[in-house]
Amino acid sequence: MSSRPGLSALAVILIAVLGAVYTVVAGNQPLLGLDLQGGVSVVLQPTGEASDEALDQSVEIIRSRVDSLGVAEPEISRQGDTIVVDLPGVEEQQRALELVGRTAELRFRPVLFELGPSLEIETIDGEDDGTDGTDDGEVDAEPAADADTDDTTADDEESSMAGSAGRFAPLVVAQSDDGGETDPAAEDEADPAADDEPAAAAADAAAELDDEQAAIVEICSQPGTTAPEDDIADQPVVVADADGFRYCLGPTLLTGETLEGAQVGIGNFGQTTVNPTFNSGADGIDQFNAAASQCFSGTAICPSSGVDSVSGQQQPGRLAIVLDGRVVSAPAIQQPVFSRTGIEITGDFTDEEAEDLARVLRFGALPVELETQQTRTVSATIGDDVLRAGVIAGLLGLALVAVYLLAYYRLAGLVALGGLVLSALLLWTIIAWFGENLGLALTLAGVVGLIVSVGVSADSNIVYFENVKDAYRAGKTVPTSVERAYQSAISTIVKADAVSLIAAVLLYLLTVGAVRGFAFYLGLATLLDLFISWLFMRPALAFLARREAVREKPSLLGLSDVEAS
Repeated sequence: MSSRPGLSALAVILIAVLGAVYTVVAGNQPLLGLDLQGGVSVVLQPTGEASDEALDQSVEIIRSRVDSLGVAEPEISRQGDTIVVDLPGVEEQQRALELVGRTAELRFRPVLFELGPSLEIETIDGEDDGTDGTDDGEVDAEPAADADTDDTTADDEESSMAGSAGRFAPLVVAQSDDGGETDPAAEDEADPAADDEPAAAAADAAAELDDEQAAIVEICSQPGTTAPEDDIADQPVVVADADGFRYCLGPTLLTGETLEGAQVGIGNFGQTTVNPTFNSGADGIDQFNAAASQCFSGTAICPSSGVDSVSGQQQPGRLAIVLDGRVVSAPAIQQPVFSRTGIEITGDFTDEEAEDLARVLRFGALPVELETQQTRTVSATIGDDVLRAGVIAGLLGLALVAVYLLAYYRLAGLVALGGLVLSALLLWTIIAWFGENLGLALTLAGVVGLIVSVGVSADSNIVYFENVKDAYRAGKTVPTSVERAYQSAISTIVKADAVSLIAAVLLYLLTVGAVRGFAFYLGLATLLDLFISWLFMRPALAFLARREAVREKPSLLGLSDVEAS
């Protein structure tokens, strides 16, 4: 036997051992699926006709909802016209079901105040909190002062409406069919000097808040964002955009039901625009124009977004587009009245971002109402019992295979068991790494696939050992039989494993749910069987065949002593 096969066997052993050591040191563990650790699974189906685009958008919305629950590695997928949501390890199962099944609603809310990525505030009652009056996410004055209130001075009003320094300053809503569009480049940011008003002026303004305005300040002062169950359409809320920038928004002024659709276009200045189209009449453009008039005028309902640093004029307010508790966009309103087909949303966004915004608006115009078709809950106790049963079944099957191999093939059976152990170590390393880095969960179906793979590996060894017996009966020595038999056996092993791989791939591609988990892990174990058969099985058996005890007594390898040459 050449040294190369022996080195290959040592390499396989080294890889398996190092992989196991790495897994332990790194703390990697297999990620268990819903049926092994408990959780909840729900199948959702639209109540009516739904396009692929709407369903895909629904999947993304549900994924955002699930992320807010802190569920580790959920599985959310479309299966035809249904959406399947698996939430392993979720503790608040009822809340998860309510959150996942709730129909998304597109809402248009006025921006009362920009809070920034974090809220740094010590008092919300108008007293001096020791700040310097700058607007770094602090709520230190009335966020929506009424311009018509006699008790509010001009200086106080300016201070309370300045807001943060124009995060969405380049983003505007303008009329496109009457020449009223505004060049985004001409949009000025809020005057930073307005944020330098003394803290005493803010305290004086806040002291005159009525109960409703004080409630708004209290909501704006909360450190996080409004919980989904507290997101009420006619109440102020604190929500964030995709980057975590938080806004205090007023009650909903209109919903996505007023929209007819939206598309991406090109503005008069060559910039990418998003062009929403509203329904006609009271159920569409009239509602939008009522909101636009409030924002353009900078009223208490939709306050000004700041003061132009050049002209000193109040800037129009912003109308946030909110989908499922997240700010998608918050453009400034540049006109009080629009035609239903002549609205453009312009800003410094890419074509992809514009298409995403248009998709959100289209989805808001055609919301998908989902109903629960099937719900399955698995307690953590049941999951533990299932996992324990699976492990016991696997160990029992492995033990029976080991008894058979050792009884029939003696020392050769040790080679087969050694290959199974190496394969198990490699599987553990790979599955744990996939779970930690790719979120691939091990389900009960996957455990079944791994148990079945034990039979695949045992078959490979049996094919080889039987070919060794045939060569030995033909008069070859034990070492020669081991070498000659491998040439014919490996061809059969490769073909058999190829059939298993084809079956696993077809099952994975053509099926859904648990069957895919079975197919994946069966295919993975089959690939490892090829790896072990190619690099470990022959050199390990050849090492035993060259021992003096085996040459004198071939029965130690399951061969007949009578037939020894």
